[in-house]
Amino acid sequence: MAITEAQDATEVSSPDLSATREEIRRYERSPVDVIRLLVFTAITLGLGALAKWSEHSVLGFERDVVVLFDFLNAPVARVVSGAMQVFVGVLIVAYFVVPIVTRRYRLFGYLIVANIAAGGLASLFVWSVDRTKPAVLVNAIARRAGLSAHFPTEWAMAVLVAAFIVLAPFVGRRWRRAGWVSICVILLCRLIVSVHLPVDLLACMSLGAAVGTAVLLAFGRPDRHPTTAAVESALRNGGTPITELAPAAVDARGSAPYFGRLEDGTRIFAKVLGADERSADLLFRAYRFIRLKNVGDERPFSSLRRTVEHEALVSLRARDVGVRTPRLRAISDVGDDSMLLSFDLIEGRSLDQVDAAAVTDDVLTLVWQQLELLRRYRIAHRDLRRANIFLAPDGRPWIIDFGFSELAASQELLDADVAELVASLAIEVGATRSVDSAIRVIGTEAVGAALPLLQPNALSGATRTALKEHAGLLGELQTTVADRCSIAQPHYEQLERVSGKRIFTVVMLAAVTYFLLPQLVDLPGIFREIAHATWLWLPPAIVLSAVTYVGAAMSMLGAVPDRIRSIPTFVAQVGSSFTNKIAPAGMGGMALNLRYLQKAGVDSAVAASSVGLNSVGGLVVHVTLLVIFALWSGRSAFDSFHLPDWHIFAYGVAAVVVLAVVAFSIRSVRTLLLSRVMPLLRRSAGGVHQIVRRPGKLTLLLGGSAVVTLSYVVCLYLCMRGFGGHLPFATLGAVYLTGAAIATAAPTPGGLGALEAAVIAGLVAAGVDKEVAVPAVFLFRLVTFWLPILPGYVCFRWLRREDFV
Repeated sequence: MAITEAQDATEVSSPDLSATREEIRRYERSPVDVIRLLVFTAITLGLGALAKWSEHSVLGFERDVVVLFDFLNAPVARVVSGAMQVFVGVLIVAYFVVPIVTRRYRLFGYLIVANIAAGGLASLFVWSVDRTKPAVLVNAIARRAGLSAHFPTEWAMAVLVAAFIVLAPFVGRRWRRAGWVSICVILLCRLIVSVHLPVDLLACMSLGAAVGTAVLLAFGRPDRHPTTAAVESALRNGGTPITELAPAAVDARGSAPYFGRLEDGTRIFAKVLGADERSADLLFRAYRFIRLKNVGDERPFSSLRRTVEHEALVSLRARDVGVRTPRLRAISDVGDDSMLLSFDLIEGRSLDQVDAAAVTDDVLTLVWQQLELLRRYRIAHRDLRRANIFLAPDGRPWIIDFGFSELAASQELLDADVAELVASLAIEVGATRSVDSAIRVIGTEAVGAALPLLQPNALSGATRTALKEHAGLLGELQTTVADRCSIAQPHYEQLERVSGKRIFTVVMLAAVTYFLLPQLVDLPGIFREIAHATWLWLPPAIVLSAVTYVGAAMSMLGAVPDRIRSIPTFVAQVGSSFTNKIAPAGMGGMALNLRYLQKAGVDSAVAASSVGLNSVGGLVVHVTLLVIFALWSGRSAFDSFHLPDWHIFAYGVAAVVVLAVVAFSIRSVRTLLLSRVMPLLRRSAGGVHQIVRRPGKLTLLLGGSAVVTLSYVVCLYLCMRGFGGHLPFATLGAVYLTGAAIATAAPTPGGLGALEAAVIAGLVAAGVDKEVAVPAVFLFRLVTFWLPILPGYVCFRWLRREDFV
């Protein structure tokens, strides 16, 4: 017996040895790198913000650090500096030589990318902070005279850390520990003999760590999930006599699944959880915490072991009280940072894979009886989607996966289980059968209490996705529950703490406020100027502002090869004056026009190309008129304007060409372009070709754009005349067109702030008094930007009510 145990031990240990020596199987993006990237980026930004905007406080801390580490005499300091530089040089050589010698050319590429990015960003960081050294540092530099303190510099330390982060997944734990010790020793020596500011040094090191993590996240790290042999070995160590084991292609969210067979023929299911799965769970919980509120999420467990033990405990408790759930076979460690759970395998299929006809009323009753048992003993499953309910060949349902479950659950969590189950079952059998079967087993009171949670944000992602494929089912389900339980439709609690729309709105309001406030600093003075204006010029200015929407409608009618209705098209252009205020660079109006054309029956690709063609037509007209006005006005309008150096444009074009070549050299990018982008471009080109061949459409397109641009120019001219300003029309047109072109680069709706600044600067440079230019431009923006918002909102609501968008 002792000999047999020794033999078994040898057989068990050998797979682990082979697993540690095997070559890299594949590369993958890890959630661990997402968390690390967020942490390192936050540290870098925090240190950078402190160094930039709290310089005095930071310098006080740095002064203390310099004094603390300024204890070596000059000869010893020179020895330490020389030893550190030799050590860093050896490390840098090793970083690049070892991948080449071991023929890991992918790793060599990682290091090249990381070094270039880290060095460049660190240099940019030091330049952007640009702090002056206090007197104590200057004195320390003088005392350290003779030291070669410029290597490794801040950017070199960033490169060193980035290279170490990239190398870490490719080496063993001992080498990683040695690397961290080396980094800490180099940092200590750098503080002792360096003349660099400590906070800049720490910030650049965190920046290097962020860059290295970003490289791993972008290109993938070696897959270190346990091999099948390692999992098999762990099962044997856990007392499970496994004979066969293979990966399973099933839905096992948050784990790696396996199917196996024991010596007695029993089939088992095993799932392995590791650092990647735990990191993904932490990211998921953090996302839900930021986005949702009052959904009953508990804090994550302190370790992977606690997470696995909790799932095992809930599974054992549920089975003990009579819930049909698979028998727990084993819990075991797998390697250094993974654990597994194994259960008896259920013969059958999950409810999302069976025919709806198989889900009979008897099956529904049995499912709800399982939930009633869980509720009786206050066990909240918290993930009762169809994939976690198995239907055995004998027609009995089984409940699996207690990974998100809670013991001693609150009533809100128990009600959430009812809402999840009634919604997921309704996808299979309809709202009426799902609600009726629930009431038969758990009663109207329990079903009615779940009604406030029958909303998308309270349901699982899989159930939400399935409900989207059954339009109206959720509303029907809510109505059915209210009718069957004889309760009024409740007020559904807002579960969203933060939404993308809300974030976007806050950011845009902040941007608008930031750019608008400087204009309103002298608000009383502006109102005094407006009070003395000649108001006879205002009505024609308002009329010309309205004419711009007529021109926009003409341009849109010309950009679409199909025949569309004129009046709704005009209303859509007025509505865009509202939607453009909530998105930069006219994106709101483009989105509205795209949706309007799609609802009008225009092919999606043709609609997108028409909207783009409309923008291109406006650009062509704008540039043409700018050239005309520039030649007409001569040099008087451009004495204060200078184009950037042509080298900048050359560098930009070269960068775009290089990126395009690199992107096209990637096979997946080529496949995407050829299979998806090119068909859309061909369909779009067909629509553009039809426009070019029809003179009437082309005239509408270009003529409408000309009407828009010239109306704005004349409107600005009238506003300036209202304040007594005089400027040749050609010069005014050149100034406005130049300012509008500059403002298109502003990330604010309608170029808010940028357009005003550019046009005011152009008018003043052309000879208009500032006291006239400022209120004139303010009035122009009032007429063309602010006043159209209300009619634009009315038109937008009309378009939605009449189903035009």
